Order: sequence, then C-alpha cells, then structure tokens
Amino acid sequence: MDNRRYYGLNALRGGMMMLGIVLHASMLYLAEPPARYPFPTDHNTAYIFDVLLTFIHSFRMPTFFVLAGFFTSLLIEKRGLRGTYTNRAKLILAPLAVGVVTILPITGLFMVIFMLSARLGTHDFIPDIDTLYAFKNELIAKGFPIEKPSLAHLWFLYYLCFFYLLIPLCRFLVRHSVRFEDRLKRWLVSPFLLVPFGVYTAATLWPFHGGVVFMEYTFLKPHLPSLFYFASFFVLGYIFHHYLIFLPALARNVSSWAVLAAILFPLSLYASHLDDGARGASFVFHLGAVIANGLCTWVLIYLFLGSALRFFDRDSPWIVYVSQSAYWVFLMHLPLVFLAGWWLVQFDLPALLKFVLVCGFTSVVAFLTFHYWVQKTWISNFLYGRRFDLVWPWRELRLAPIPATIPGGDAR
Repeated sequence: MDNRRYYGLNALRGGMMMLGIVLHASMLYLAEPPARYPFPTDHNTAYIFDVLLTFIHSFRMPTFFVLAGFFTSLLIEKRGLRGTYTNRAKLILAPLAVGVVTILPITGLFMVIFMLSARLGTHDFIPDIDTLYAFKNELIAKGFPIEKPSLAHLWFLYYLCFFYLLIPLCRFLVRHSVRFEDRLKRWLVSPFLLVPFGVYTAATLWPFHGGVVFMEYTFLKPHLPSLFYFASFFVLGYIFHHYLIFLPALARNVSSWAVLAAILFPLSLYASHLDDGARGASFVFHLGAVIANGLCTWVLIYLFLGSALRFFDRDSPWIVYVSQSAYWVFLMHLPLVFLAGWWLVQFDLPALLKFVLVCGFTSVVAFLTFHYWVQKTWISNFLYGRRFDLVWPWRELRLAPIPATIPGGDAR
C-alpha cells in the first residue's frame, strides 16, 4: 500500500488547473490568433500572449492527465475498482452535470458579450438581438462552429469520465508488465526514454495541423483524435505509479530538462510555423512539427514533474491551500475571465496591464468565494466529498493537512 503523501505532485496538479486563468486570459489579447480560432480579441494586443498561449498549451493538459492517471492508480489501490468508480461518479460526473446547466450558460453569456464588444465596439451587458444575429452570421461565415455548442472549460471533466473507463486496460497493462519489471525500471530511469515517449506522442499529433492539438467536438460528441491524444497520458500516468523509481530520476535531472525545454520549445514553435505555412502540403514540415511538439511536450512534463518533486514536495500551508482550492477556482474562472475582459474592452490600455487585471480579478474573486462561500458549505461536500476549514496560508495558525480530492484522484 502506497501511503506516501505526494505534496509536490498534488500542488502541481492544482497548479495545472489554475493555469487555466493565465491561458484563457492570454487568449483575449492575441496579436495573431490562429486561423482555426476565429475568435475576436481585444483591440489592445501583444505578441507575448501568442507565445504564452502556445507554451502553456504544450504541456498543461498532458501534465494534468499524467497526474490524473497517477492518482487514479493510487485511488484504486486504496478503494478498489468499485469504490473508485463510485467516488469519481460523485466528484466528477455529478459536478459536470450540474456545471452544464449552471456554469456553462453564464460562461456562454459573458463570452458572447466580450466577443461583441471586441468585434463591434458595443458595450451592452444584454446584447441587442439584431446585433447578435448579425454577429452570429459573421462567425458562421468565418468558420466558427456556432451551431456546435461545446462544454467550454468543462471538457476536461467529460474526458476524465472516458479515461476512467480505461482503468481495466491500465490494470491489465500493469499486471502483464511484471514479467518485464527489471527492464522497465532501467528504461524509466534513463533520460533516453524521452525519445520513444516523444515519438509516440508525435504519432498521436499527426491529425493536427502544425502538430498542435485543436479540439473540435459537438456538445457531447468528443473529438476522437484529441481524446486518443490525452488518453495516452492518463494511461502512462497510471503505469508510472507502479514504477515509483521513475520519480526520483525526474527530480535529479531538473536542470537537464530545463535546458532541453529551452531548446525544444522555440524549435517546436518554428516547426509549427513552417507546417501551418505549408497548409498541409509538405509531409516533411508536418513530420518535423509533430516530432518537435511531441518531444517538447514530454520534456516539459519531465521538467514540471521533476521540479514539483524537488522543490515543492513538502507540507506547506500554500501547497495545501492551492491543492484544495484548485477545483473550485478552475470551475469558476472562465466566466470571470470573460466578464473582466468585457469590462476592460472599453479602455485603451496596454495589453499587458489588461491581462494582469483580468488574472488578478479572476483570482481574487475565485479564491474569496472558495474561502468564504464554498469550503465550509454543502458545495464543498458536493465537489470534494467533504468540508474544509482552511485558514489563509499566510497566517501562522493553520489546521493539519487535509487530503485533497480534486479531479484526478486522491491527494496522496
């Protein structure tokens, strides 16, 4: 039985969720939005947000799903298969269902009013019906799938539900890997394992232009290429928990992963640029893009896992608070991002200042609501399976660490 408390990995999982604030705020100020994202942006823009969006997008959800698989394996070990499915139904499926009829409509409203303000210069909280209709036709003409409602940021809960169906497959793979255990352990501690991981991920990226994942799905119909892409990280994360020798190797080589990431990320940007420019006409450019992005993604996964284990694997009030609040903060952040972005459209301010204001407003509101309205109430029971009584992390007096139950599994 694995009774270790994985403070660092738990904090990293929460951090990946909270990076959604930065990711989605940066989308409002892109200088050159990709052609496949016909999304109006604020009139104040900066190229730094194009780079920031691509950077976060390259590792955030792959890292999260690796951790989700890892903690799901731990949850299986503690609760068994039936207990795990019961737990995930209560804490993932049920919040998803409620979020579809609560958070999603609010997010859609705030997204629409931001888009109208950014594109047409209007600033009405309740859009004029004629303006809304004209804008809808414009989006359809540009290829925006307005007729295909999506789950917005709740898609990750939906995908997790699919991945939990892979638990029997994961258990099968672990059970039959025992005969190769010694060899697998040698491979896992080798830095060269990055290459086969990167090549495999490159193969799953083949359907995507520029080697960058772009998810297309209708309301409850997932995009199969992206589903398969993310599922591979979940399965590998599940397996990693059974070969814990993998973790110290990541922590020992953080500086090496950082150097490789500094090389591979610019290379992946350039390779994606070449592939996008060729518009699918060059096999060589597309091959280079998927390989560069596959390797870059795994180097960044190694870097963040290793850094979490090396620098944050300790009991700390900040780590505990981030771990507990991350689920609520992520669920609530997107409507707040669009609301703040809509309000700021009317002002001619530097894009960087607007970005900071959006992130600041969203973070403050999300954390305050968690602290005062969620953690001690029935909402906490619904989302986490228990209530908390956390104090602000900067205060000396705090309670003993409480296991987290954010999406992906148990806190340990």
